[in-house]
Amino acid sequence: MLRLCGADWHQHLIKPMNSNSKGSTTTLPGAVCATIFILFSISYLYFFQAPLLEMIQHTWSGGVTSYDYLWGTGVILASLLVVTGLFSRLLPLPFCYAPAMLCMGLLTAVHVSTDGSVHTSVLWIIFSAAIFVALLVMGFAGRDFLSFISGTENTGNRLSSGRAYPFLPLLWMAVFMGLTFLMGNTDRSLHTRLKAEHYCKTRQWDQLLKTGLAQHDDNGAITMLRAIALANSGQLGERLFNYNIPPGTTSDCLFYGDVTDSKLRRFPKGTFLLSNGYRLWQTIGFVPRNRTESVRTILERELWHEKMLSDSLAAASAAASEASDAAQSSAPSAATADSTSADKKHFVKPVAKDYLLCACLIDRDLKAFMRILPRYYSITDDLPRHYREACLLYHRLNNLALPVDKREISAEIEDYDDFCAILKANRDPVRRNAALRDSYFGTYWYYYYSK
Repeated sequence: MLRLCGADWHQHLIKPMNSNSKGSTTTLPGAVCATIFILFSISYLYFFQAPLLEMIQHTWSGGVTSYDYLWGTGVILASLLVVTGLFSRLLPLPFCYAPAMLCMGLLTAVHVSTDGSVHTSVLWIIFSAAIFVALLVMGFAGRDFLSFISGTENTGNRLSSGRAYPFLPLLWMAVFMGLTFLMGNTDRSLHTRLKAEHYCKTRQWDQLLKTGLAQHDDNGAITMLRAIALANSGQLGERLFNYNIPPGTTSDCLFYGDVTDSKLRRFPKGTFLLSNGYRLWQTIGFVPRNRTESVRTILERELWHEKMLSDSLAAASAAASEASDAAQSSAPSAATADSTSADKKHFVKPVAKDYLLCACLIDRDLKAFMRILPRYYSITDDLPRHYREACLLYHRLNNLALPVDKREISAEIEDYDDFCAILKANRDPVRRNAALRDSYFGTYWYYYYSK
C-alpha cells in the first residue's frame, strides 16, 4: 500500500514538472524571438535603411509620393508581422520569421545605376524564391524536422533537443538577421549620399555638413551636396576644402556630382537620387541652358549676363533720375524706369560668384582664380579662408610680392612656411601625404598638392 502510494506520489510529482517545462519551452523562446524580430526590424528599417527606402519609394513612384521614416517603418513592420502570423500556422518557431526576414532583405536588395535608376538584384530574387519554396515544402512535409533542428521539439523527455539546446532558436534568428544584412544594400558611400540628400531636401544644412566622415568620403555627389549646404550657410569660400574632395575631381562636381558622362547630365535623376535639383538651382539663382557645358563656362556666362543687366539697369536709373530733375514729366519717367527695372529683374544669386571662384580652386587654376577674384572681392579685404590661402599660394609660387601687409597674415605665412618644410622634407609621396594630412588637412594648400 505504501509502495503504491509512493509510486502514485512520484508520478503525480513528475507530471506537473513536465507540463510546466513544456510551457516554458514554447512561451519563453517565442517571446524572445518576437522581441528580437521587432527590435531588429525597427533598427534595420528606421535607423539603417530609411534613406534607401526613401530613394526606392521616390524612384518607384516617379517622385509623386514621399517617404516618412516613422510611418514607413510602422507600415512595413505591421506588414511583416502579418506575414509572420500567417506562416506561424505552417512553420515552427523560429522559422516562421524567415519569410518576413527574406521580404525585408529583398526590399532593400537594390543597386543604383550610373544614371540614377534603381534595380533590384536578380540573384537575390532567385535566391529568395528558392528559400521560400523550400520553407513551404518543409512546412507541409518536414515540419517535425524543422522543429528538431530549431530546438523547439517537445517530446516530454527532459533530455529533448528543446531543453538540451535552448540557444538554437536564437542561433537561427541570428542566421536570419545576417542573411537580411547580406541581401540589403550596405554601400556606405551610397548611404552617406542618401542621408545628405535627405537633409538637403529638408533644408537641414548643419545636419548635412555633419553627415559622413570629413576626411574619407570620396563621392563627388557628396561634395556637390556639401557645397549647396555651405552656399546656403554663407560659408562656401570658408569651409569647402575642410572636407575631402576626391583626387581627379573637376569643378563639374559642383553641379553634376559624380556624373562624368555629358549625356547623363541632361537627366536630373543622374545628378540627384531624390528631388533636390531645384535646391541647387534655387541656391545659385538659375538653371543651366546646356548641361553638357562645364560649370565654369556656365557660371562665367551667367555672371557676365548679370553684370551687363546690372549696368543697363544702373544706366536706366541714372537717366531716369536726370529726367526727374528736369521740370518736364518727371513722374511718368520715374514710373517707366521702375517698370523697366521690374521687367528686367535678374535672379542670379550673389553666391554664384563663390561657386565660380571655388570652381577655379577645385581645378587648381590659380591664374584664373586671381583674374576673377578682383571682380567681386578686394584683395586687401578680409577674404574667406580658402581665398586667402589661394592668394598666398599663388604669390609664393610666382615669386610675387604680397598685396597686403605681412603683419596682417603673419600666422598664415608661418603655417605656409611649415607646410613647405614638410613638403620638402618627405620625398616619399605616401609619407609626405600622410604628414601633410595630419597637420594641414582642411587647407587649400593640402588639396592643391594632393593630386
